[in-house]
Amino acid sequence: MKAFLRIQTMALLLCAVLLAAPTLAQDMPPLPGELVIGDLAAPRGIAFDADGNLIVTVAGSGGEQELMAIGPEGEQTFRVGLSGQVISVSPDGVSQPLLNALPSYAGATETTGAYRAIPHEGALWVLNSMSGPFSPFGSTIIEMDLTTGFPRRIINPSQFEALNNPDGNEIESNVADIAWLADGTLVIVDAGANALLRWTEAEGLSVITAWPENPVPTSIEIAENGDFYIGFLGAGIAPGAGKIEHWSNGELVETFGGLTAVTDILLDGEILYAVQLFLFTEQGPGPGSVVMVNADGITPVAEGLVTPFGLAKGPDGALYVSFGTIAFAPGMTGGVVRLAS
Repeated sequence: MKAFLRIQTMALLLCAVLLAAPTLAQDMPPLPGELVIGDLAAPRGIAFDADGNLIVTVAGSGGEQELMAIGPEGEQTFRVGLSGQVISVSPDGVSQPLLNALPSYAGATETTGAYRAIPHEGALWVLNSMSGPFSPFGSTIIEMDLTTGFPRRIINPSQFEALNNPDGNEIESNVADIAWLADGTLVIVDAGANALLRWTEAEGLSVITAWPENPVPTSIEIAENGDFYIGFLGAGIAPGAGKIEHWSNGELVETFGGLTAVTDILLDGEILYAVQLFLFTEQGPGPGSVVMVNADGITPVAEGLVTPFGLAKGPDGALYVSFGTIAFAPGMTGGVVRLAS
């Protein structure tokens, strides 16, 4: 069985310990910067479009309909609704929905649904990563035409995983991130499949590489020279098991280890950043962080972030990060913060 069934197993482990320390839920650490948008239910990936608008993907809070499913972890109840959305925040702070009424599946500890929305060449590429019964979107990538409001194409890594199972483990797909090569090839990180895939219109999906040891790849950046940087949650979500791999010409050339639960990475020129969902201290797991990573080690950029997730650089040169992606306390919401320089 895979140690990572989407992000839910991670949520269970984290919440169990955080809820045992109620002072954390009652006395949240101050934000390390300026709040850009708040009161969001499970914010996930963030990005900027060509006009400088901040694009925020929100998994939502489920809904009123209850559905039961039996999976590897036993019987689970999901509250299902259409509370997921993608929001655009203009440079002057005005927010408006780009996509509304996206399916949202709220389990006991974590919500799945819309995962990332990435602007590219006039379209919005929406990643859906859903668990729960009767989830037709499954683990899919949808290219949305923002002029017409209709999808241009749908890519289905779930089906590819079921037919090919690149890592040889339990069949599970959880699309986590995408990026493009200079020739237009789409590169896909599938966390549940522990695989890096490529997609072209002519050839469809194929495998670049897979990781049978279950390190759970979560994020990708492609350098100007075509090198890949891939972030990993880490097998078993163990402290220090997270990492970033640097691949060049199809070969692994460098590994930056010692990280914990990496959910996103950002390559800004030669500077490599990572988001750590949480950190372990002598008191147990606590708030996460944004760090710089290089051959010399790990340098904190922003600390005290409660379950941070997505990272992006704005047109103003500042770093933006989503937080509160897991609601470990009733009614807890998250948002996006502009990190102090």
